[in-house]
Amino acid sequence: MKLLFITPRFPFPPFRGDQSVPFHRMRVLSRRHEITLLSIYEQDEDLKGIEPLKQFCRSIHIFKLPKWKSFKNLALIGPVSKLPLQVLYYQSDGFKKSLNNLIANNRFDLVHAFMLRIAPFCRDLSVPIVLDLIDSMQLNFRRRVDMARAPHKWLLQEELRRLHIFEEDMCFHFNRVLVVSKKDKECISSENVNVVPLGVDTEQFAPRIFSVDNPTIIFSGNMFYGPNIHAVKWFVENCYFRILEKIPNISFIIAGNKPPPDIKILENNPGITVTGFVESMPDMIKGASVAIAPMQSGSGMQFKILEAMSCGLPVITNALGLGDIKAKDKIEILLAESANDFVQQIIECLTRNKYALNIGTCAREFVLNHHSWEHTTGEVEKIYSQILAQRLTN
Repeated sequence: MKLLFITPRFPFPPFRGDQSVPFHRMRVLSRRHEITLLSIYEQDEDLKGIEPLKQFCRSIHIFKLPKWKSFKNLALIGPVSKLPLQVLYYQSDGFKKSLNNLIANNRFDLVHAFMLRIAPFCRDLSVPIVLDLIDSMQLNFRRRVDMARAPHKWLLQEELRRLHIFEEDMCFHFNRVLVVSKKDKECISSENVNVVPLGVDTEQFAPRIFSVDNPTIIFSGNMFYGPNIHAVKWFVENCYFRILEKIPNISFIIAGNKPPPDIKILENNPGITVTGFVESMPDMIKGASVAIAPMQSGSGMQFKILEAMSCGLPVITNALGLGDIKAKDKIEILLAESANDFVQQIIECLTRNKYALNIGTCAREFVLNHHSWEHTTGEVEKIYSQILAQRLTN
């Protein structure tokens, strides 16, 4: 198949979910299909990763949308527009023209567009289109609204109102819509929504071949992301110091890009390290004894959980963090809802090495069987084939 991938953010290096998913989809699909990439980027520095992508793409087309233009959209059009600000930020007549030219001059079998932000550009194309939302944006915002305080809450409520209307409407304009969990699917009334779980690069995120000297807890993820900030602050305020009392040489690593001041200040506490950007998240995770994901908000499926499981670490999370991950409690993963539960499970993993090793080994096996990128992208490939088969019969 000749595929056109469209992304609102340049997909390499794959540090974020909206970069990682398209990158690994292209990496796997390029073995059997011809891929063209059209991507928005904000600054020239974003294009440092263009060379690694060339091995997966027949051609790469880029469109610069600097931040000042996006903020101009928000300032001038935002107050009178019905579009969500998340979508308005990316609107560009120039990008639409670039897309139309690509469609006119190539015979693509299918377009795979990523994120709700890209949807307005693609709704009227003559080619079959898959819209990959990854997460339902309205579900994500609903949880953020629930946790916010006025006056910020009022702004989020208005954005949620716009997102609900827009996401519902847009999903009817595409052949298929993809999300990573059933909860995301349940937020969208369209019947053409498919659940395709996240994948993991199981070669990079592989078990360590060395021992960890000191008991170490890790939380990994982009630290500018609200749900990650909430999770870390909740854990420190409710759990960490109780564990420190029992295990004085404990370390807690908060690993992720762009931590805000209220996360950086946590380093003032004994045993806590806030890394900021890390060159190799797999190496960082492998240096830990146990991973946590005490999510208090957010949507979709958690990369951090699957990546730590793939590295053979015992992972402790709650029902919100687990989402649609089908891992079995006390066998492949450990569930904890209250602060007491988290404290107890973490101490047990750090003091019972064989117990922790067994959980981690089963976790790795689970990811290999259900969440490799090869497995999940195979599901996407089946959806492509269904769309094209339906097109032939209509």
